Amino acid sequence: MIGTIFLLFFSISSFSYTSASLTHCHPDQRDALLEFKNEFELRKPPEFFEEITQGDWTWVNVSSYPKTKSWENNTDCCYWDGITCDSGVVIGLDLSCSCLHGSFKPNSSLFRLRHLWNLNLAYNDFNASSIPTRINELMGLQRLNLSYTSFSGKIPTEILHLTKLVSLGLSSSTFKRSQSLLSTEKPFLSQLSQNLTNLRQLDMSYVNLSSEIPQMMISNLTSLRSIRLHGCNLFGRFPRLSPTIRSIDLSVNPHLESSLPEFNGSNSLVYLDVTDTSLSGSIPDSISNLKHLKVLSFSDCKFTGKIPSSIGNLSHLNILDFGYNNLAGEIPTALFNLTKLSSLSLASNQFTGTLPHNITSLSNLNIFNAASNSFFGTVPSTFFNIPSLESLDLGDNQFSGPLEFGNISSMSKLQRLDLSKNNLTGPIPTSISKLVNLERLDLSYLNTRGPLDVGIFRHLKSLQQLTLSHINTTIAIDLNAVLSSPPKYALDLSGNYVSVENMSSVSTLSSQLMYLFLSGCGITVFPEFISSLQYISMIDLSNNSIKGQVPAWLWRLPELHYAELSYNAINGFKEFPKDVSRTMMSSLFLNKNNFSREIPRAICDMSSLSVVDLSNNNFSGSVPQCLNNLIKRGLLVLNLGNNHLSGKLPDIFLNNCILKSLNVGHNQLAGKLPRSLSDCSSLEVLNMEHNRINDTFPFWLGSLPELHVLVLRSNEFHGSLQYHPNVASFFPQVRIIDISHNDFTGTLPSHFFMYWSAMHSEGDGSQLEYMGYNYYYQDSMVLMNKGLELNYTKIRTILTVIDLSGNRLQGIIPESIGLVKALIVLNLSSNGFVGNIPSSLANLVHLESLDLSHNKLSGHIPHDLADLTSLCIIRVSHNKLVGMIPKGTQFQTQNASGF
Repeated sequence: MIGTIFLLFFSISSFSYTSASLTHCHPDQRDALLEFKNEFELRKPPEFFEEITQGDWTWVNVSSYPKTKSWENNTDCCYWDGITCDSGVVIGLDLSCSCLHGSFKPNSSLFRLRHLWNLNLAYNDFNASSIPTRINELMGLQRLNLSYTSFSGKIPTEILHLTKLVSLGLSSSTFKRSQSLLSTEKPFLSQLSQNLTNLRQLDMSYVNLSSEIPQMMISNLTSLRSIRLHGCNLFGRFPRLSPTIRSIDLSVNPHLESSLPEFNGSNSLVYLDVTDTSLSGSIPDSISNLKHLKVLSFSDCKFTGKIPSSIGNLSHLNILDFGYNNLAGEIPTALFNLTKLSSLSLASNQFTGTLPHNITSLSNLNIFNAASNSFFGTVPSTFFNIPSLESLDLGDNQFSGPLEFGNISSMSKLQRLDLSKNNLTGPIPTSISKLVNLERLDLSYLNTRGPLDVGIFRHLKSLQQLTLSHINTTIAIDLNAVLSSPPKYALDLSGNYVSVENMSSVSTLSSQLMYLFLSGCGITVFPEFISSLQYISMIDLSNNSIKGQVPAWLWRLPELHYAELSYNAINGFKEFPKDVSRTMMSSLFLNKNNFSREIPRAICDMSSLSVVDLSNNNFSGSVPQCLNNLIKRGLLVLNLGNNHLSGKLPDIFLNNCILKSLNVGHNQLAGKLPRSLSDCSSLEVLNMEHNRINDTFPFWLGSLPELHVLVLRSNEFHGSLQYHPNVASFFPQVRIIDISHNDFTGTLPSHFFMYWSAMHSEGDGSQLEYMGYNYYYQDSMVLMNKGLELNYTKIRTILTVIDLSGNRLQGIIPESIGLVKALIVLNLSSNGFVGNIPSSLANLVHLESLDLSHNKLSGHIPHDLADLTSLCIIRVSHNKLVGMIPKGTQFQTQNASGF
């Protein structure tokens, strides 16, 4: 949102034009323009997107129309759309948002317009062509905007010859939301600061600069007022500020590190956005010197400490975002002196204390977000007295007591209210019906301790999304009554007992439903009324007691993309329609049911599937060869684990496989691993555990660039682990490797642990991230940790595991084990290792579980292991060790059987 404000401001303010002069257009100018027009087709423009944080995009509303369509040979070109003339020559060409499509010719007739001052070609599609080097022939250019044009390749250094430029826009983001199309050579920013000394505005967002911001860039460009380097792969330190700069956007550069500098009073800064960087440390008191600041975003960084009370001196602030950091303590009361604030976010920190009841001092507030903190006390009812407030999110805190809205302003504009996941009790106040503009309401985990009065929602005519999951009602919620009122588009009643009686028909309002979540609602049969929801896109009926078969109408719902039917007692399928290929289903979850027999071949015909989870059932027979059809169409997740499948895993992974996760563990599969798996260059998780695969170690998977998890435990793999790759990076991203309980033999090569570079670097663990395709599907597995077989329903990305136990490996444990410094679990037990315990194990400062038992190790336990303060479990029993057990807390608390 903040970046979009910047982007639109830049585009509008930098490239406006005056009307054409009264002098007639020169024929050569007209001819050049007409030729330029014919170099492109006119097409409906694509959608453009703006990245808010890494991987999180929002649509940019751009109005386009074909300006060149009105250009005619027999009319004066100075009066054509987008043209500005002076004395008959074209000095301004604004074809932004003009539906142009096609490759940009290196010798385009554009370069005959030698008098151009202003050139704006933004928001067109030049089909990944290169920026022509002849751009330097337009030596008079003062304003150049080539943003959002899908140019690709290296930005030519010839563009730096345009020394009169005062405004330059080269934003590389495309409608495809892909990686940066444009890049530069590393000295580009330094050369820019030497050549373009008149520059006032610079936007190179999404260009892969892959460099630091040279300090000379800030000091040389004394005219610079606005700089936007969003998503440019910047690294290094935050630059010292020039007193003339008014606007800085360095957001979405996660390798930009260091702390904030001290700010002096000599500055003009109005806009500062460092969202999604790695800036850390405390926020300095000198932040108060940025006295002109209107927009400040420190979201998604690594700031710690408290918000300084000096923040209250920034009296011009309009937008303030501290969300998603590690800030703590109470909110300074001075913050509520910022009466011009329209948006305030404190979300996802460690703030505590109560919120003040004088919140009404923020009389211009539109958005307040304090979700996911540790605020306590009552919810201040004064929030509902702020007429301008449109969005209030206090979810996931520790607020308690009854929910009270007080005297709701009759002028209330509140559209979004989230009070979920607190300790609030009592009924929903009837006064909520006064929030007539409410569109989204989430009261999940409100402990109502009584029946739900559905009637209070009937006055909320604008309500589109209603979430009342886990509200502890004393009697069943009548779904028919809820659907007779709003919401229009989304309803979540999960975790309540819901009555679906008398639901054979639905009202006109409820027939518009797109999202329906009824997980854990005590439902025993498929709710037939869903068959009439023609706009339904997502349904969640998981964790119920639904018996019988999947109805045929499910596959006929024209807009259904997501069906979550896991954790029920469903035992089959009634039938599949002949035109099942037309279903829009992209995510299908049938895990944890009672399905049996063979996997239905009709699933292979579904043309849109990206996630298929059939795990934890009783499917038998072979893995269908026809699953290759899904993989060819772009399947991302396939989970067939915990069934009774047998035979060979077929070679179905050819044809541009983009699979991210494959789990066929806990079956009876035999034979060799299909070699076509090496074509799955996006594969992140491969789980083959507990089968009868008879093969050697798959070194041929070592080149997969994204493989994070490799689990081959409890199979019939055999042979040596000796391998000498001729590449510098081998299994470069693997963080979990479990090849335990197989029949591997021989010694480990001395460099065995050298290539696993992802385990060499130590993560800080500050971000709670899990492996998985998206929010709705996350990978799971069983691992030995701390002596126990643990079921990980989610796998944190920082978890690192090496398990080679239960094989017939011999020889010494290589000292290269000390390189995997991020390792948390190491299990080498039940082998035939000899020699000393490597002293390099002391480098593994994050190690929590170490099992070297049941080997033939000799010598002493290295004393440096006593410094591993994270160790919880140490097992070295059944070896030939001698000497004293090291003195240290971690060793002294171990059970004697571990030694």
